[in-house]
Amino acid sequence: MGEPVDAPVGLSAGQRRDVTLLAVFRGISFLGDGLALVALYLRVAPLGHAWAVAALGIAAMAPVAVLAPVAGHFVDRVRAKPLLVTLGLVDAVVAVGLGYWHAIATTVALVVVLNVSVSFSLPGYAALVPAIVGDENVNRATGTMQAAQGLAFIGGPVLGGLLVGWTGQSVPLYVDAVSFVLGALGTSMLRADRRPVVHAEGADRRMTAGIRHVFADAVLAPVVLDFFVFLLALGMVNVAEVFYVTQTFHGSPLAYGALGAAFGAGTIAGSIVGSRLTQDLYPMTRALLATVVAAGLSVAAISFVGSVGEIYPFMVLAGVAVGIVNVAAMSLFTLRTPEALRGRAFAAVNAVTQTAQVGAYLLGGAALAVWTPRSVYRLGGVASTVAAIVFGLLALRAAGRHRLVASSAVLDDAIES
Repeated sequence: MGEPVDAPVGLSAGQRRDVTLLAVFRGISFLGDGLALVALYLRVAPLGHAWAVAALGIAAMAPVAVLAPVAGHFVDRVRAKPLLVTLGLVDAVVAVGLGYWHAIATTVALVVVLNVSVSFSLPGYAALVPAIVGDENVNRATGTMQAAQGLAFIGGPVLGGLLVGWTGQSVPLYVDAVSFVLGALGTSMLRADRRPVVHAEGADRRMTAGIRHVFADAVLAPVVLDFFVFLLALGMVNVAEVFYVTQTFHGSPLAYGALGAAFGAGTIAGSIVGSRLTQDLYPMTRALLATVVAAGLSVAAISFVGSVGEIYPFMVLAGVAVGIVNVAAMSLFTLRTPEALRGRAFAAVNAVTQTAQVGAYLLGGAALAVWTPRSVYRLGGVASTVAAIVFGLLALRAAGRHRLVASSAVLDDAIES
């Protein structure tokens, strides 16, 4: 894998229609998620227990990690549209339950159920995008979708903070349920579909084929390890964030929600930049390295601010970096993975990253038991930056070796001709 792909030739009218539908309706669904996340974190944060916030985060992450082999195996064996529409409707029912029942134990249990569904939808949508636009246009389509997601990140947390302040914690969750229904509707309207290809002759049918492929690839393996350690260190601040804003700086729910908006604004810009990246392996890997480092430095800088207002510029910078990372990573894993393995490969990557975030919530809860939120930010930012440099350089070296081999092959062909 890793051979150069054809240059982007532009999207057909049908492809543009499907990408637009997916971007709009998935964006609406992400908007609802933003409302719901603010409501849920503000539901548990007043208890004053970091472990309650950590438990909520773990409930969201653990199912995706644990079920990844099964989810990827299933995604590679069924048509994408019927699966994703069904999952969206299931998500809507669970969101209604979250709005109706407020007990912490029930909230955590329903978040687990919701993310059992998400463990299937994440690799399903990731594998569907290249099936719609072709490998050569993955950057362009992913950039469009990430920009829509960035808009949702701007509006969702702000609206979530406002709605919680005006109406309490239930209304944002009911709105999230509606957004899931709309997301399912948009998916049902797509003309393209991803059909199972795992039954093709010679295809690897093992449930573990995706993770085997990822860790056997000289470029993908260090990138995944980079993401794992980076997210493990950086994710601690997700637990600290709500306490940093509401307790250290005595910020309002709106101020807390607006942090997500600042981050979303950055991801829009980053997605636009990422959609214009070349799909050559070495530049793409280099962009990943630089932007993951930039995200870590931005978080470390937040630990030195003196007010909530000073956090927002660094959240924008972190968003720009993450927007580029998301587009580049999607393209990198698509180009390095055979079509028949993509559901399992994307599920494997999700498992690694979600496992890191589960560990991060545990570390964050433990860290806040002995350190201040400011100290947790500092630790997470510095540690994530160091991890990004170490593992990123390994990935870059592997990509450089691949470029040399590819260049030699081209030269040999030219000499022979």
